[in-house]
Amino acid sequence: MAIWEREETEVITSAEVHGRPRLRVVVGTALRTYRERFWRVAGTAFVVFGAVAAMDAFATVLVIDRHVSRPVGAAITSAASAVFAMVGVVVYAGILDKVVGAHLHGHPDLRIPEIWQVLPLRRLIAADVVLAFATFAGLALFVVPGVVVFTLWSLVGPVITIEDRAVVSALRRSWQLVRPHFWITLLLVTVPLQVEQAVLHAIHYTEIFEHPLVPAFLLNGLLGMVIGSLVGLVEVVLAYDLISRADNPDVGSG
Repeated sequence: MAIWEREETEVITSAEVHGRPRLRVVVGTALRTYRERFWRVAGTAFVVFGAVAAMDAFATVLVIDRHVSRPVGAAITSAASAVFAMVGVVVYAGILDKVVGAHLHGHPDLRIPEIWQVLPLRRLIAADVVLAFATFAGLALFVVPGVVVFTLWSLVGPVITIEDRAVVSALRRSWQLVRPHFWITLLLVTVPLQVEQAVLHAIHYTEIFEHPLVPAFLLNGLLGMVIGSLVGLVEVVLAYDLISRADNPDVGSG
C-alpha cells in the first residue's frame, strides 16, 4: 500500500507506515505538496527568506560600516547572520507544519494570516537560539560534534508546532525521534540545510550593491522559493513520518 492516498485530500495514516523511512517516499511527498500548494509554500518562503536576508544586510551595514570596529563587527555580524538564518528556517518550518498538516493529515486548512496568529513564535525563536549556540559550540570542538548535535535537534521546530511542546521538551523529543534514524535525517535535513544556507549566503549584497536591502530581499526571496521551501517541506514531512513511527512502534516494525 502506498504511504499516501492519491486523493484531493491526502492523509498519511499510521497504519500505512512500515519499516524504516524511505528517502524516495519522503522526498516524493514533499514534492507533491510543493506542487499542489505552490503559492502558499513558495510565497511564504519568498517573504521569510527575503526578510532574513534584508535583516542580515542591514546588520552588516549598521555594525561593520557605522558603529563597531571591523574585527569585532565582523564577528558580531557573522553570529547574527547565522542566528537570523536559523530563525528563518525554524519559523518557516513551523509555517509549513500547518500547510503539510492540512494537505496530508486532514488538519484545518488555515490561511497565512491565521497561521501567523496560532504560530508559537516565541518558542520557535527560543529553540532556534538554543540550536544555534549548541551547534556553534559543537563546531568549535571540531566539525563532527556540531553536525551530530544539529542533526539530533534538527526537527525541534516541527515538533514544537506538531505536538505543541515546550522548547526543552521539543529538543528532547527531536533527539528521541532522530536517534534511531540518524543517517536518513542527516541526508534529508542536515546536508540540504547546509547547502541551502551556503547558497542563500553566497551573495555578499553589501559588497555588490550600494543600497543592499531591496536586492537582498528579492534575490534571497527567490532562492528561498526554489530551495528553502523544498528543504523545509522535506524536514516537516520527515518529522510527521518519524512521529508516526514513534507513536506506533508495532506498526513501524512490521
